[in-house]
Amino acid sequence: MTGSFRVQLVNMGTRGAAFQAKLRCLHEYHVRLLSNQIPTPSGSDIANTIKYFSQTLLTVLKDVPCSPLEMIKDPSLDQSRMSSYPNLEYQNLYNALTMLLDVASSIQNGLNLFGKALLQCLGCILPFLDKDLIDNLPYLAASSISVLPPSLHQDIINYLCYYILPFTITRQSDDDQECHACQSVSAVIMLVFQYSNNPAHHCQLLESLMRLKHNVVKDLLCVIAYGTSASRASAAKLLFYYWPAFDPNLFDRKGLLCKFTNNLIPFVCQRESCPNAGNAEAVKVCYNHCISILYAVDSPPPLYLCIECANEIHRDHPDLSFGDILHPMQQVSMICENKNCRSSDKSAVSICFSSECASYNGNHPIRYCSQCHGNRHNSRRGIDHIVHRSLPPMMMMDAEMQTYMVEAVISLLREAKPLNLDFGRDSSSDSKGSAGNGTQDTLTLEDRQLLGRYGIWLLVGRCKPTADTPIEILGRLLSMLFHWFHITAYSYDGQAESTLEKLKLEHVCGWLKDVCDSHYKDFIDCLLPHPPEYSRVGGHWDTLASRTSHLKEGLQRLICLIPYEIINQQIWDTVMPHWMEAVTNDVPEKELPELKIVLSKILDPDMSPLGFDAKAMYNFVTIRFEKTTAKVQQQALHWLQNLTKLEILIPLTQLFAMFGDGVRIMKHGMQAEFHTDKIGKGSGSKIARDKELQPPRRSSISPVVEDDSGNTSAISDDEAPISRHTEFSTDAEHNLTCCILMLDILLKQMELQDIEQHSGIYTTVCDGVCRLLKCMVTAAKVGLGNHICSSKECGYCEASVMWHQLSTKLVQYLAPLDAVRPPDAPLPEIIDDEKPSRKSPPESEKESKTRDRDVSLSMAPLPIPLGPLVVPSILDDVGKIIIMAGPVPVAVPQPEPHSVGGVLVHMPHVCSIPDRGREKDISQFIHATDEVLLNVK
Repeated sequence: MTGSFRVQLVNMGTRGAAFQAKLRCLHEYHVRLLSNQIPTPSGSDIANTIKYFSQTLLTVLKDVPCSPLEMIKDPSLDQSRMSSYPNLEYQNLYNALTMLLDVASSIQNGLNLFGKALLQCLGCILPFLDKDLIDNLPYLAASSISVLPPSLHQDIINYLCYYILPFTITRQSDDDQECHACQSVSAVIMLVFQYSNNPAHHCQLLESLMRLKHNVVKDLLCVIAYGTSASRASAAKLLFYYWPAFDPNLFDRKGLLCKFTNNLIPFVCQRESCPNAGNAEAVKVCYNHCISILYAVDSPPPLYLCIECANEIHRDHPDLSFGDILHPMQQVSMICENKNCRSSDKSAVSICFSSECASYNGNHPIRYCSQCHGNRHNSRRGIDHIVHRSLPPMMMMDAEMQTYMVEAVISLLREAKPLNLDFGRDSSSDSKGSAGNGTQDTLTLEDRQLLGRYGIWLLVGRCKPTADTPIEILGRLLSMLFHWFHITAYSYDGQAESTLEKLKLEHVCGWLKDVCDSHYKDFIDCLLPHPPEYSRVGGHWDTLASRTSHLKEGLQRLICLIPYEIINQQIWDTVMPHWMEAVTNDVPEKELPELKIVLSKILDPDMSPLGFDAKAMYNFVTIRFEKTTAKVQQQALHWLQNLTKLEILIPLTQLFAMFGDGVRIMKHGMQAEFHTDKIGKGSGSKIARDKELQPPRRSSISPVVEDDSGNTSAISDDEAPISRHTEFSTDAEHNLTCCILMLDILLKQMELQDIEQHSGIYTTVCDGVCRLLKCMVTAAKVGLGNHICSSKECGYCEASVMWHQLSTKLVQYLAPLDAVRPPDAPLPEIIDDEKPSRKSPPESEKESKTRDRDVSLSMAPLPIPLGPLVVPSILDDVGKIIIMAGPVPVAVPQPEPHSVGGVLVHMPHVCSIPDRGREKDISQFIHATDEVLLNVK
């Protein structure tokens, strides 16, 4: 063993022992800071210890014969690279630095010194790390910006751009895929954009990444999609600032080309003995680690030099090669920067960061038009150049980038906030975590408006719908766009409003119409109150709200789309039934008034922004009375009942037309049943019987089903959805229910519209009421059926009583107060067996018997007594029916729930008949009505 080798062994042993001792000091500092032990270590104490490691690492690196900076780019050489170093605890040092960075906020003084020493050591330790730690180093260095003071932010950016990123994200994995360090680029961008308020830092980092990595736009879209508000704003601005415009006609790019790099601090020469130290900008780089350590003792390799120092070192070491440093972009040009360009269309479509192409532009990145780009980058040349082209259409992106694109558009549109909304709540979570570093979410209303416009430009320009567009993607984009329409309708005024309106009319409406043409069903699904799960994005879907709030906000969205002719008659007739049914099912009656304003805006003829008249507005209800079943009509009547409760005026002419159509189809259905009974009892040919039994032609409209109410996300109601369960099953019973709802709605609408009472028979309203009542008697089978009560509390009998009550109220509402001529006296009830042997009793006896019958029928008097109602002319028919019936029996007073017309209550609890004897009285009353009806016919 030679003496020199023995000395080396002793030195290595001594160095290893000192290395371990200093590591124990770092661990002790960490424990004391973590547990807040007194005295806490100062930043200068920790910095001095870290500087020891930096000097030790540079000394070790100086003795390595091979070039570690070249070997580090190839992962297959990691084992050879690591074997060339002495066996020191490099990994433990890295872990100790990580732990100290976690507790750096506890350092009370000397934080600036600690930060400088830490960054220097991270640059020095890079060649000594294995694969996993190299991949983690960019994120560790970027995360220091969250705890170190703003005075060190420029140093953090410089170490990232010149000492760490060039040797980490350029590494390739074994299967030629991006390394893990490349996958952390989006996190590095977000950290810097979030914690640094200097746009020059953002530009410097992004240009360095564009020089080193392909497809940086993917990382930028990831930051926009999932980053904080501050990082999203910077990323969106830089995306439109650097990348060539994908559609020059979509927006005026001159307004976006503001100068981001006015206060950019150039990276200066790192040679210690530079004659222009601190002023000369670095233009050359030397990757020889020995030369770097020789001329810059305290700086990690490589060595960045000004032109004078590079020439001087080159004279001393002629065999050295120097690389060129790519200068920052002085100005972002919209046209081709090739001086020899001969293209007729000089619009820039790509930007090249390679040294070869940059040499034609003074070592600045150069932009090319389409023709020059093809000349410079083809199969023969420029294959290895790092070129960034304009953003491709969404459907041409890979699956991961496509996801980032969709979420980026959604996040940008979500940034729009109305003036009356306290959006500080949204940023509170971001600002709390960064309050200690002075980085709060300070986006102004103008910034948020601009972010929304960025989202619209990306949506319209790059997310054009095609036949292959997945419905999940289209649904999310549509839902968020509808939310943006809602927000921007109330957010801005003046110049901002005119800009937004121009953007909507010229671009967004056309995009929506294209979606409606190519994906009509998916477009309709996004307008429904309970859209598919993937479409529940933005606004009330992002909050915990009640069913009523969901419907209210959803209707507001619908209102904001109406002025732009996005909602046409076909879409209106398709969508509104679902909204009305959702209101009926999901909204408790006590919360129904909350929807009054929004429903009035939509359905009130005087307030509605719809471009069609009242007839077309209520067409979705009208068609449900034309040749439809009683169940369909009953559903539509519940909608009208809710609107009437909210005091929304519906033209009476439309109501008479709707109800007339509905009652006529009921009447035809009843006649078909009568013919069935008649033909079944009689005899005749089979052909005649089939002809008689032919049912009336029915519409294909079926009841609207909104069964997704219980599965709506973010529901906070304690009440379950409302159920309109009824015990009726036959058509006659459903018809009677419909007739009752019609009269109740009609009576309340007449009161809301201030129809004059006791106006007499010579009015259109009276004429419509009388015709409707006459038709209802036959259609609803009131007094005509052979009804047999199945229980003591018969719902059908109760409903019959209710119909007579409402009919009486309608007649009394319209009948004149002064009698013209008295009605005919009611005919006496004569039993067939006694007809030959008995004569009519005197008038006094008849009146006595009638009063006795009235008393036996009535358990309680009618709230509004009939008296000798005087109804002439056209009212005779209806008047006879009601007067023949005498005072209508009603229930023993019970707690009465809310009723639209003051009479209608929930069906199973309207009245109760306590004994079977009452059924006989009701039957007599029905048969009396039957005889009068036959006379009317």
